[in-house]
Amino acid sequence: MADGRDPAVNRSRRLGRSALPHLLAMVIFGLLAWSGGSMLRQGVDGLAVPSLMIGAAGAVGALLLVAERPSRQTDRSGPDPHQLVRVAMVLVAVTALVTGTALAPDGMDRGFVISVDVVLAGALASYALLAGEQRRPAARLPG
Repeated sequence: MADGRDPAVNRSRRLGRSALPHLLAMVIFGLLAWSGGSMLRQGVDGLAVPSLMIGAAGAVGALLLVAERPSRQTDRSGPDPHQLVRVAMVLVAVTALVTGTALAPDGMDRGFVISVDVVLAGALASYALLAGEQRRPAARLPG
């Protein structure tokens, strides 16, 4: 009989609860990439290129964070794959911000384009830094 102490039941519940925010992030970042692609045709490169970069990196990063769950039997001698995904997303956020600043138009729209790029890069960096599994201390069993 499965009760609340069964590790297999608890693991599947944790996976289901933790996968939902990543899937939502994948949809949101995917829509951002799609809108960046459609803005490329309109000639708004200062917004389009960073939106495309940030959206694609966020969607792929969310997919990788949800798809690769470390198990207890895996070899922990190498680098943590989730940490590598998070670092890559932060690097893409910085690169997109620099690219957006370089492509921002001259004139009165420059500040607006750069500020939108800052918000988008901040959203990706925040997701990358906050999205990983939180390390919890092991619960002590009475005994």
